[in-house]
Amino acid sequence: MTPLAEMVPAMSDADLKALRANAARLSGTGSPAQSAAADEILPIIDAEASRRAALPPIAVAPRKRAPATKKAAPVTGHQTALPAKALV
Repeated sequence: MTPLAEMVPAMSDADLKALRANAARLSGTGSPAQSAAADEILPIIDAEASRRAALPPIAVAPRKRAPATKKAAPVTGHQTALPAKALV
């Protein structure tokens, strides 16, 4: 197997989809070497995609939100003002 074919099972679905699109494009318009490599990898990609499609969907648990925190009461008055007798 080629090194790329060994990496196919570990690829994400998006990467696998992009690889399939590139291999299909190179199969028709690439150089003879690229076309041969694409023709070799396409059945492997299709087999992995069908294997993943046959798997049951993974249930993702909803995320729990953090409990709401109490908001502080608004402060009234000017914080930096000094009392009038402190100025004397």
